[in-house]
Amino acid sequence: MPAARADTRRADTRRERVEEKERAILSAARAVFLKQGFERARIAEIAKRAGVAEGTIYIYYKTKNDLLQAVVLQFWDGITEGAQKAVDPKAGTFSQLRALADHRLTLMIRDREFIELEVILRNSGTEPIASERTTLKRYVAVFDAIFRRGLDRGDLVSNAPLWIARDLFYGTLDYSSRTIVLRGARRPT
Repeated sequence: MPAARADTRRADTRRERVEEKERAILSAARAVFLKQGFERARIAEIAKRAGVAEGTIYIYYKTKNDLLQAVVLQFWDGITEGAQKAVDPKAGTFSQLRALADHRLTLMIRDREFIELEVILRNSGTEPIASERTTLKRYVAVFDAIFRRGLDRGDLVSNAPLWIARDLFYGTLDYSSRTIVLRGARRPT
């Protein structure tokens, strides 16, 4: 095997190991944050659960808050990807909205505890990082695209600004998910 190919292969393997380690850290952090809450969560416990040294976590993340923000970003990136996959842009407007609503309700019920933890973080006065804002914008852009296609197709008529339609859509789903959870249901009906 030529030396250049061996170096590339080692780099890929090294990169894969680094990425795998980061995924393990984020997974462990999410579990510990959910179990202990942000304030009581300890980096040592996260490291133990991830199978890494405590100092390794600080190589990836400077503070516990940076680690939590990375967990939140990973969460919203996954949700956005799922929303994009759930919606077929060729389907009718109302089928697209239904698919997005089903996706949102399911995740709001499944991940309720994590979302509540994130709300606590936001309410603590922690300023979201720019990449978090970008991630959230990508997520709501899924609705925005459906809404605009619906207007273009004549399926929707709206004199209201887009942000009002978006807030009504997501707000109604969030309220509905709380009601479903309070009633003890595990899935939307």
